[in-house]
Amino acid sequence: MGGLPLIPLLINFGGSVLGFLGTVTLIPAFKDHFIAAKLFGVDLNKSSKQPIPESQGVISGAVFLIILFCFIPVPFLSCFVEEQCKVFPHHEFVALIGSLLAICCMIFLGFADDVLNLRWRHKLLLPTMASLPLLMVYFTNFGNTTIVVPKPFRMLLGMHLDLGILYYVYMGMLAVFCTNAINILAGINGIEAGQSLVIAGSIIIFNIVELNGDYRDDHLFSLYFMMPFFFTTLGLLYHNWLNADGDKLGMSYSKFKAKDLSELGAFILKLTETLRIVEVRRKLDEDEEYIECNNMTLINFVLKLIGPTHERMLTIILLLIQVMGSLAAFLIRYQLVRLFYDV
Repeated sequence: MGGLPLIPLLINFGGSVLGFLGTVTLIPAFKDHFIAAKLFGVDLNKSSKQPIPESQGVISGAVFLIILFCFIPVPFLSCFVEEQCKVFPHHEFVALIGSLLAICCMIFLGFADDVLNLRWRHKLLLPTMASLPLLMVYFTNFGNTTIVVPKPFRMLLGMHLDLGILYYVYMGMLAVFCTNAINILAGINGIEAGQSLVIAGSIIIFNIVELNGDYRDDHLFSLYFMMPFFFTTLGLLYHNWLNADGDKLGMSYSKFKAKDLSELGAFILKLTETLRIVEVRRKLDEDEEYIECNNMTLINFVLKLIGPTHERMLTIILLLIQVMGSLAAFLIRYQLVRLFYDV
């Protein structure tokens, strides 16, 4: 995005702050509407059984889209106002619109999942379809499918390798991973919005650090999306945080029939039980053997290490783990990368 990068950034930042205020205001305002539509649940770790509206992420998503829809002409102000552009950057405009279209699809699929309770195979297929606008924009604007081979493999593959169609398969699979990764670590108030906030903040820091590099325009483009996302997610986290109270949380357990466990599953269960990674209980019920084991999730692993704890403290610990993950990513990007690439 050429022209006046500082002015678009300031406008984007101002709109992002307004997005935070809008999200904080709209979520409680629409509470009764979600409950009336039966989009609510009951927090299991609270003595109070008041209905808590679900799918609130669609509000922050809608505010995010409104901010970016209004922002569409801003990066091109130098072309509209001062006529500094010799040729209008159509490829940049298409990239912006294509990205917004893909985000719209992802938000719609997220809301549809909450309403329709989609099966896992649908959660894998639909994000792949939603990533097609991004793949088409990349194909028409860039189309480069060549990667730089890491140093340890250059003796076998050479300096560069053209992945061809596999490059697009990778990008499509990455979209599926990103849309499902947040849902995998879930179950307590604030953890989904919190980890999204940490990831967004990490990307913003990375973009700012790289603004003086060779790919300034790319990082500027990323900032236009990440700043509104950060602030609208912050508004969502604010309300999640208010609900993060109640009694201490302990590990949750899964129950299944022993005969339904495959040989590989039985081996893995026995191995994790021997290593004391999971706690296994075996019971007889109506002449059938049932197995109970604590869910092998990061949340349960933390609870196994520290014992029962309050929801808010558990969320803080998990978010600190997320921060450590971001620090590790920066270490890899700016230090360990020298082992694999010439920088």
